[in-house]
Amino acid sequence: MQRLFVKIFLWFWLTAVAMFAVFAVTRMIGLRSLKQSEIVAMFAPRLAAEVANAYESGGAPAFLQLTRSLTDKQKRQLYLLDGFGNEILSRPITPEGRLVAQAARTDGRVVVRYRLHERIAAYKFASSSGRPYVLLFYMQPELADSWETLVGHNFFVSGGLLFTVTVLCLWLAYHIASPIHGIQAAARRVAQGDLSAKAPAAISKRHDELASLSLDFNSMVEHLGKLIHTQRDLFHSISHELRSPLARLTVSLALLRRQGTSRTEDLLGQMERDLTRVDNLMTQILILARFESGLSSGTRECVNFSQLVEEIAADGNFEARALGKSVSLEAAHSVLLENADPHALRSACENIVRNAIRFSPPGGDVQVNLAISSENHQRVVLSVRDRGPGVPEEHLQSIFQPFFRLNRSDKTGDGNGLGLAIALEAVRLNGGAITASNLSPSGLNIEVNLPSGAAQESSGLLKSIFH
Repeated sequence: MQRLFVKIFLWFWLTAVAMFAVFAVTRMIGLRSLKQSEIVAMFAPRLAAEVANAYESGGAPAFLQLTRSLTDKQKRQLYLLDGFGNEILSRPITPEGRLVAQAARTDGRVVVRYRLHERIAAYKFASSSGRPYVLLFYMQPELADSWETLVGHNFFVSGGLLFTVTVLCLWLAYHIASPIHGIQAAARRVAQGDLSAKAPAAISKRHDELASLSLDFNSMVEHLGKLIHTQRDLFHSISHELRSPLARLTVSLALLRRQGTSRTEDLLGQMERDLTRVDNLMTQILILARFESGLSSGTRECVNFSQLVEEIAADGNFEARALGKSVSLEAAHSVLLENADPHALRSACENIVRNAIRFSPPGGDVQVNLAISSENHQRVVLSVRDRGPGVPEEHLQSIFQPFFRLNRSDKTGDGNGLGLAIALEAVRLNGGAITASNLSPSGLNIEVNLPSGAAQESSGLLKSIFH
């Protein structure tokens, strides 16, 4: 908002100042005739009569002597042109001077050409003897004269005009930028999950395009909230409705197994595995829906994150050994997290480690590393690396979407696509971030970064390798 405010203010203010500068420059430069009431016009006839009298009575020496005396005192250069346009002393005249003299012959009044560093004036007259002359003189304006030409005869009027323009530009910039800031603040709250956020009511009373924008924004947020609540309710309803018949089916399978023969044992085993898979899927959907809605377990406490990660790594190593794989842990520090949800953190870490185990090749080792960031000692970094096939670069962000699975020919892609999605929402619930990157020559690195102020370092060194 500050950048937009400054841009709008500078745009209007500089435009106004540029217009004022153009007006001032036009007063300082250019060619115009003076009215008889102006001082230069009143002074010109007297000076012309004195110069002509000196020339006609004393010739060129008398004129030259008068010219030098006036030049020394007034910083002027005087030229006298006869009726044919020739200077009586045969001195060269600049093209600008010729232009002003010609204009004086045509206009018959005092003509002045204003320039930044000098003024050129010409006056056509007839001497007492009746001879036509043109008096041409160059003047170097004083600083006070230039300032008077620039700001006018009243400094306070010019200053008041500039002050008024500045105030109006400030008001206009604020009038445009302020409602945009209000809508932006509401949009940020919506992005953080607050679907009750609305644009300030004062914006809708402006009766302009910004008022329409605020009304459309509020309508969009309201509609978005309804869609999200409907989706969440649908997830909950489907999950709860399916878990009840699944539980009854599980009981029925147990009863059939007691009464069944060896022929039905394989079929019943397959049915039991499918029911377990569906039950796990419903459990993960419920967890994901709860995390997406911003609902934690209700427990916020100081969590020994090092101990939590060590327990998960140990459990993961136990599961990996059955598949001919392993999990190793290295933690350089003992880390405590304040005001954290231990259940959400455990769910995130378990899903990340199990995902790494699933994609690791036989004999592969999943490396879990917990450390304090070297750049900022108030940030926690958890890294889980596998040596699997990795993920195409264009799908590194997509793997955190629910139900996203890569098409693979092997059996590593048999997951339901919810593990990393749950991890993402769980980490966000604790104010952190999660990213994925490929390793060289192969493998995937999932990194969890907890926010500033969440970590406390305690003494000790933890390094565990499970076999």
